[in-house]
Amino acid sequence: MKFDNGGQDSTLISGIIVASIIGIIAIMFDIFVTFSLGSGVTAFIIGAIIVNENKNLEVGGRWIIRNLLPLTIILLGFGLNLSIFFETSLGKFGIIIGIISAIACLTTSYFLGKIWDLETSTSLALGSGGAICGNSAVVAASKPLRLDEETMAVILAVINILGVLTFLLIPILSLYWGFSEIEAGIWAGSTIHAVPQAVSAGEIIGEDAMIMATTVKLSRVALLVLLIPIFTIIGNKISNEENYSNEKVNIPFFVPGFVLASVISTWFLPELITDFLVNISKFLLVIIMASIGFFINRSGIRDFGSKLMIIGLISSMIMITVSFFMISWF
Repeated sequence: MKFDNGGQDSTLISGIIVASIIGIIAIMFDIFVTFSLGSGVTAFIIGAIIVNENKNLEVGGRWIIRNLLPLTIILLGFGLNLSIFFETSLGKFGIIIGIISAIACLTTSYFLGKIWDLETSTSLALGSGGAICGNSAVVAASKPLRLDEETMAVILAVINILGVLTFLLIPILSLYWGFSEIEAGIWAGSTIHAVPQAVSAGEIIGEDAMIMATTVKLSRVALLVLLIPIFTIIGNKISNEENYSNEKVNIPFFVPGFVLASVISTWFLPELITDFLVNISKFLLVIIMASIGFFINRSGIRDFGSKLMIIGLISSMIMITVSFFMISWF
């Protein structure tokens, strides 16, 4: 891992240092402030604000994204407990709803992207953010789908807005429709974008709802094990078509690494070690979020941010509706 930056060592290092400091500040803010959007979102916002004062930060930000992102994707795998799919309980019913809702969100985003002439990689990354687990899914999907930093930044901005909306709406709508704690927990776990938001929404509703929301939400996160290899194949295909080449599909090292990490953490490693590795991945993810914030710009939001927002909103509404009717009918 070399610092190859065309003689711009000082600019590169300053970007890395600033992103790391932002990450630490965001984590401390999340710990000590009562109301927080999450350390990742906070880091993203701070990064977007600071870069307006110093565009040179993009050099270090690009290095972080290209070099730390693959490692972070692998470490995220240690946070997936695949045994959730083999449990026999009411949770299995919720897991089925969560998976079907996630597929509905992802496919809706894909087809709407086709209709509105979005690049396939963009619509899939957007859909994975809503369908799987918010920021983490977008970041994990960005590498295999070959997304550039600017596109990733706009997608994350949209996903974070939609994530807050689902977090606020689901507990209120659950109360309005008279859902039980179990039903409300399933609805929260199968529709809310980010893991902490889904768990928090469940906690607001009740203890049973929190347990169910956590179980269902983690089943959606586990879909990354399937999606990352698929996205890698799609990303390679898109890249080969753009370069008019007939090269064989290359599977990056982080794909088998991610799958292997999830298998090892589920059946072989003690919880103490997996928790440690997951905490490292969370810290690196916050730094990466700050780095991605360096690439947010008004022109990018103006050019296709509104289109992404509409697609993301429709996809999320489809996911909420599918989950609602499945809970109501069964």
